Amino acid sequence: MPISKTTPTKAKNSTAIFKTQLYAYKDRVESLLQNNPNINVDRFLAMALNAVKRDSKLLSVVEKNPASLFASLLLCAEYGLSPSPEVGEAWLIPYGNACQFQLGYQGLIKIAYRNPEIKSISAEVVYEMDEFDWGLGLKPFLTHKPATGVRGAVTYVYCIATFSNSEPMFKVMSELELKDIQRMSKAGNKGIWFNKEKDPQGWMLKKTCLKQLLKLVPKEFQLGSGLHYDNHAEGGGMLSLDGNEVIEVKKSSSNFRKVNAFRQALDESEENEVEEAEVTEVKDLFD
Repeated sequence: MPISKTTPTKAKNSTAIFKTQLYAYKDRVESLLQNNPNINVDRFLAMALNAVKRDSKLLSVVEKNPASLFASLLLCAEYGLSPSPEVGEAWLIPYGNACQFQLGYQGLIKIAYRNPEIKSISAEVVYEMDEFDWGLGLKPFLTHKPATGVRGAVTYVYCIATFSNSEPMFKVMSELELKDIQRMSKAGNKGIWFNKEKDPQGWMLKKTCLKQLLKLVPKEFQLGSGLHYDNHAEGGGMLSLDGNEVIEVKKSSSNFRKVNAFRQALDESEENEVEEAEVTEVKDLFD
């Protein structure tokens, strides 16, 4: 009798295949992690193995499109981010027969703190029973007193950044603004947006607001390229490998645009163009 794709034997075989392929990348991963001493190569590989073997859809990707999975893991290593879902720094998202790399809120915060000018950065969700007020102009202000007990539905999300040599900055987004961005996201209707059961801390909403604020902050290469890849994923794009290069691939298309993720910084004008265009123009890159 043929073995089903969901049987334990099938999963065990896929895990063994992935482990062999993963450790073949050990030297490559170690070279990418050399600037991130908080994660050693053995720990990184163990976290990657655990993340994949616990997800049957990712195990399916091992057979059908392993390049997309390893491209995502190499980006995690390049940015010094844990691939473990418990940490929330980066996500390996099975999407069809491939894997998408997505930055988590914690990963975005971690990369942002590598900018020496940033002293602190954080985001909060505001609910309808909270006391909340804000304003712009010559004397911008923001006050938030969370309600105790039942807080109701989401009304706003805000992010605040403080700097060593300049005034603090903040970004406030209303529920309607967040839902507009959700509609542009490829997985917006299927994701965890506004879902208190799946995302009780509102990480996806916080990340969305944080990305908008970071458009206004001077960016180092890793932050700019990390936002670029995250926007690419939100537009439904995939990653693959071409030798030592990570390449971006539009889903259901044989056309792709190569990006050397490890040696070339994004040109400042290109970086701004991608970030301002968000999801819509990221798709245009591959048409």
